[in-house]
Amino acid sequence: MKTLDVPFKSISDVKKSPMTIFKEAEERNNGVYIFNRDKVAGVVLTQEQYENMNNEIEALYDRIDELIVKERLKDTNVKTYSVEEATGINLDDIELDENDGWE
Repeated sequence: MKTLDVPFKSISDVKKSPMTIFKEAEERNNGVYIFNRDKVAGVVLTQEQYENMNNEIEALYDRIDELIVKERLKDTNVKTYSVEEATGINLDDIELDENDGWE
């Protein structure tokens, strides 16, 4: 078994004292790998660690989207279509209802 450079515990340790595992994850500011019979069964994170990780992933996806849009906007040889060409609806013919419930 390869030794990981992260904290790890057995599934038995989790059964005995799950809060101890969360406390270790918080103190080390790192996830704690949980092994079951020499195989990783999962990783324990605190709520804050989990939410921070998800926020960072979401921010990275947003940044990727921005870069993709920037790159696509550079391409001037793109055929574009008006709403009317794409849907057959002329937006000038639509009456807007200010009280339709949409903000």
